[in-house]
Amino acid sequence: MMFHFRFVRIFWPALVVVVLLSIGVGGVPFALVLATLVGVLHILVNSFIELRQRRYSLDYIAFVALIVSIVSGQYLAGAVVALMFTGGRGLEAFASQRAYAALKSLGDAIPKRVLVWRDGSYQEVAVQHIQAGERILIKANELVPLDGILVSEAGTFNLANLTGEILPADFKKGTFIKSGLVNTGTTVEIRVVGDFSSSTYHKIVELVADARAHPARLVRVSERANIYFTIITFVFVVLAYLIDGSVVRLLAVLVIATPCPLIIAAPVAFLGGMSRAARAGIIVRRPAAFEGLDAADAIFFDKTGTLTIGEPTLSLVTPYGSLSETDVLKIAAAIEIHSLHPLARATVHAATHRGITFPIATDVTETIGRGISGVVDGTRYTIIGCAHTHHGIALELRSSETICAHFYFADTLKHGAADFLKNLLEQGIRTEIITGDTKENAAAVFAGIPVTIRAETSPEEKYRRVEQAHAAGQIVVMIGDGLNDAPALARADVGVVFSGGENGASITAADVVVLHHHIEKISELFATAHRTVRIARQSMYGGIALSAIGMAFAAFGFIAPVTGALLQEIIDVVVIVNALRALSARF
Repeated sequence: MMFHFRFVRIFWPALVVVVLLSIGVGGVPFALVLATLVGVLHILVNSFIELRQRRYSLDYIAFVALIVSIVSGQYLAGAVVALMFTGGRGLEAFASQRAYAALKSLGDAIPKRVLVWRDGSYQEVAVQHIQAGERILIKANELVPLDGILVSEAGTFNLANLTGEILPADFKKGTFIKSGLVNTGTTVEIRVVGDFSSSTYHKIVELVADARAHPARLVRVSERANIYFTIITFVFVVLAYLIDGSVVRLLAVLVIATPCPLIIAAPVAFLGGMSRAARAGIIVRRPAAFEGLDAADAIFFDKTGTLTIGEPTLSLVTPYGSLSETDVLKIAAAIEIHSLHPLARATVHAATHRGITFPIATDVTETIGRGISGVVDGTRYTIIGCAHTHHGIALELRSSETICAHFYFADTLKHGAADFLKNLLEQGIRTEIITGDTKENAAAVFAGIPVTIRAETSPEEKYRRVEQAHAAGQIVVMIGDGLNDAPALARADVGVVFSGGENGASITAADVVVLHHHIEKISELFATAHRTVRIARQSMYGGIALSAIGMAFAAFGFIAPVTGALLQEIIDVVVIVNALRALSARF
């Protein structure tokens, strides 16, 4: 498979380059014609493969352009088209290889062999051979390979792969544990439910693979323009034949009708837009993504890490009794500095940020799922979790049976996120937040913003939400940052992902990768897309208009074939110069 991808990627464009380098052997015209014929052969081979697979969306435009370039003597244009076509197909093969490699890495993340209790001891067994009801051992920092029931008294797991949420969750004995979670506590035992093929994580991998195999269909701007260009060309060809019946006059029309504006304008504009975006730290992996962004009817956002900072922050401290806010924060930080829990880090950060000097607690004891305690200034204090409230996630500070304080934590919106969402809503673009977080937390984060929130959604539900929008005829942009978003990112017309250290699968599933975490980059991406598509349209339709004027003069005998060829080259230059405006930073 890997050899096949590499071979396809380099063979045809390499062959075109080799032929062009043979100018010294047969001369310039010979090399250019031969390069053009390589492009024709490539299209014929691809068409044969596509037809065998019952796919009929063939490369008609490129084929006609190559044939007309030979007939009309526009050998240089034909060679350029051949190089662009084979090179573009090579890039597609490269993208397919990367997608295949990432899907393989998703599967590789699942432990191949797991410790299972059999015959009175733990034995290593291939994960595919483990049966329902058997007990498996999951060590610290291992990914849970199979769905099951927690047999150990308690366990702590990172839910990010499934929900995208930042906080680890503490589960008690008897809790259903989904595969894909990562054990962030001590070694635990799980009794398997179902088998590998029915596991949650395996389903995510399958969803991503299915979405990549059946990408969303965008009607590209060049395809729409080709309809008009074909009609115009046909009209003038028939007109030229009816007026004179001369092959020379017919050739003059065909020379000017060479569809270089269609072949060149969009790629040049899109490459310019891609370069412009890259300078801003935005990698657009396929040019068609610009068209999807420009025409988007619905934009779906993940919450955590996408619109929010992705780290819990201490939002409110409520002290009780004689202790002040500074007092309780000093005590909490003295204890929490011993813990690696995200809420502990947020507490210590808040104390440090406020300039509070705190001692280091002694005799500290941390129990997974129950809390942490320690002695500060001769008094033992305990910090435990308490039920979610309208303020968000909460911790409670106790001394013996006395409640000393409540600490409330929230994941806050990124700077500019609220204004960005409101702007989308004002434009009439359907905007939804689809998150694995709870309804209460999500509602608290987006309070005051009239955006639709779909909370507690699984990766499968996010995927189905995109499919439902497709069924309603909408062009969907999905913006996320984690593995739990990967199926939806791959299924959307355009998937946009914020890059990070542990989201390689979501990056591969996406069409656009933002190398920063600032929400302003999304605004810049949309602005770049709108401008790039506008310039591409101007270049193509402007080129069509100029070609139409030239064809009209040729049909009535005012332009000879040689003059027509020169005129077409001038049109090409005008089109390319205009398309290059997409490179500029001006919006």
